[in-house]
Amino acid sequence: MHQENNERTPLIIPPRKRWIPMRILICVMTFTACWTSYMCRLQMPILAVAMIHEQPLNLTAGVCAFNEQAAPPRQRRSVILDVLDPGSYLENYVLERVELERAESQEYKITKRHSLHRRQVDSASPSPDVVTRPRRSNFQLFSGLPFDWTPEVRGQLIAAYSYGNVPGNFIGGYLALRYGPRQAVLWTSLVAAVASLISPILAQLHWGVLFFSRIIVGVTGGVVFPAAHTMIAKWAPPNEKSRFVWSLLGGTFGTIFTYPMVAAIAETVNWESAWYIPSLLMFVWIVVWALVAYDSPMEHPGITPEEKDYILSSQADTVRPEKPTWKQTPVKKILTSVPFISLIICHFGNLFLLCFYQNSLMLYLTKALGFQLTKGGVAAGAPWAGRMLFGFFFSWISDTVKKRNLMSTTILRKVATIFSHLLPGIFLILVGYVGCDIVLANVCLIFALAFNGAAIISNLSNNQDLAPNFAGFLYGIMNMIGSISGMIIPPMVEEIAGKYGNPIDRWQTVFWIGAAVCIASMVVFLFGGNGQIQSWNEIQPERSDNQELERPQKS
Repeated sequence: MHQENNERTPLIIPPRKRWIPMRILICVMTFTACWTSYMCRLQMPILAVAMIHEQPLNLTAGVCAFNEQAAPPRQRRSVILDVLDPGSYLENYVLERVELERAESQEYKITKRHSLHRRQVDSASPSPDVVTRPRRSNFQLFSGLPFDWTPEVRGQLIAAYSYGNVPGNFIGGYLALRYGPRQAVLWTSLVAAVASLISPILAQLHWGVLFFSRIIVGVTGGVVFPAAHTMIAKWAPPNEKSRFVWSLLGGTFGTIFTYPMVAAIAETVNWESAWYIPSLLMFVWIVVWALVAYDSPMEHPGITPEEKDYILSSQADTVRPEKPTWKQTPVKKILTSVPFISLIICHFGNLFLLCFYQNSLMLYLTKALGFQLTKGGVAAGAPWAGRMLFGFFFSWISDTVKKRNLMSTTILRKVATIFSHLLPGIFLILVGYVGCDIVLANVCLIFALAFNGAAIISNLSNNQDLAPNFAGFLYGIMNMIGSISGMIIPPMVEEIAGKYGNPIDRWQTVFWIGAAVCIASMVVFLFGGNGQIQSWNEIQPERSDNQELERPQKS
């Protein structure tokens, strides 16, 4: 009898609790996926300064590049700086851009505009201090010689990523549905790492070949964020969702890390090494992703039963564990949904701001304000640090508001757009009017992007509200349309400011355009946005052909 009882009650060893829950590790991997994606994305905008020697074309140099003899210190300071007078040490952060272009008369023509001295140069003569790579030459690795490409080519190379990113987001939404986010991110990241690694070789073939490779990298980058949203929808309990969405700011951290790292490598070693080193780091990350990341708690072999039950039970009313098929995706209802259309417009305004910072901020800092490349990289990364910090603060507020039911989700999302869209628009306008005051210029740039951290709880979370079962697909559509801004901004900046030598008054126009787009998109969302789950979120069962045939026929 005693033996029978032992056989019926086998010894069960309770599962060992993890010190770090598996969903936290997944959150970290999602964070790093966005980080590495942005690292590949930002190499070209940063290195466009180092690898391309710009030949002036009868233009006026940037207003913050001064001739010490022609412009005494008092004249070189802006009106605001004269009032605040923070100290002469600020000049240590400014590079006096020396472009000794040889005019026919061997003299420089100094003009004064907006109370600032500018140097006019003759495009007919090459710079004697800059040696460019011969147009027809053998392959030279690690030479660090720049190309003599035009500003128009530079603008197209920077915009190329967005040409691929636009369709890449839609492809990413489909791949996340069809194959799951793990596989989608794994293979596209591998393609991006290879393309970035061979970029210096492609550039020596022809700028058009490099342009095509950047389109490919853009396609791969477009896959990451829809896949990340799909993974968040499967892994995040409702009360933790805002902090999970904060992991998407891994792209922001990638920007903070990439700007100074790539700029420093380019300036201290050469611009070619600034392609190689980040790409090799990305290969290491790909191995870690393959080992740790899984599509859902149901599939992960390392999750504890307690954590799996907690996640699945908390999501029971909103998220289905199975992957919806393409036939089960209500594409027509999605594309005709007013809340989703409003979200698309709101997201476009957000990406218009981000694409300006990613693609054109280095040009503004180095060409208009006169920063050195490395210091410009540090300055360009500072606003992203502010965005990441503010984003965590806003995500914490959002989860607290939800737990205490202080306001509806719809009101929360709309209030958040005031911080993510309106305030950045105001600070962008102010940037254009501080002249060469590098302190106030950077303060305004930092606060503009820092307050945009509230996008974590506005447009970046709203797709999870509307349809968590199709969150990745929704994000793929909205990011595909929003990424069009990346195709618009680089050529626009070159047309408005770049081809005129990047004077401050030209950049004022750029900032006004960016502010107008941000604020207008916010207004649309205030009227049409919604934070409630839509009826088309429910996954409808598929009907097989046999079921169709078995329907009773009308007599």
